[in-house]
Amino acid sequence: MSSVPDAAPSTTAPRPVLVSIPHAGSKVPDEVKDDVALTPKELLYYTDLFTEEIFTIDDVHTVVSDVSRVIVDVNRAPDDISSEYKEAAEGVIVHTTWDGKKVYKRNPSSAIAGKMIRTYHDPYHSKIDAIIPHVQFLFDCHSYLPVGPKLKADSGMLRPDINIGNVNYSTCTREHTIFARNFFQDRGYSVSVNFPYAGKYVLGHHCHRRRMPPFLVPGMQIEINESLYANLDTLQPIPNRIEEFHHLFEELVKAFLQQFCPE
Repeated sequence: MSSVPDAAPSTTAPRPVLVSIPHAGSKVPDEVKDDVALTPKELLYYTDLFTEEIFTIDDVHTVVSDVSRVIVDVNRAPDDISSEYKEAAEGVIVHTTWDGKKVYKRNPSSAIAGKMIRTYHDPYHSKIDAIIPHVQFLFDCHSYLPVGPKLKADSGMLRPDINIGNVNYSTCTREHTIFARNFFQDRGYSVSVNFPYAGKYVLGHHCHRRRMPPFLVPGMQIEINESLYANLDTLQPIPNRIEEFHHLFEELVKAFLQQFCPE
């Protein structure tokens, strides 16, 4: 059974935007629940904290995964099997987290890994495929730690407030990127483009800077620095900040549609 919840039904036709939230969950699938070495708090730490609350907005298409990214990462290619995150080898099934912790007491077999990919990864992308003919743009939404973890290319570096990714301008236009960059900068946030993250499988598989119906749409990745809205020691939200970023994303989508997808 798929672990990709359907979005809540709307009484109005959704606006032509798809929001992907691939790393919101910390669920451990039944196939490996007895073999995972990480604690519930550690699994929560490896989520994109509170992204479901921030990026789920009314009257758009939304696809969310609730499975932990360190168990099945839906933002990686389904045949990208990697045992470690070292040297940026971040696969769909991993054995080591980005800060060097072992995921499993006993690693899953290739048969179990394949079953989890079919059960949790494939349905996520099937849902996106079904929605793409009805939208004009995709936002792939994430959060990140304020300092690069030790096994990342930016290890030890302070990260900006917002990171916009477009896989080196292959998934959306320069105008799309400048619009999003200016939107956040005009509100006082520091912004980087394609660093530390340019985007992975969601953008690479589903998006192109020029729409190719019915298969591809333009899209970008948005990453928010978690220190702006959460206490990373307790993993609890800073009062009112989740709501502020939720409204900020609503404002971004509204302004983006007015600029690029006028009725």
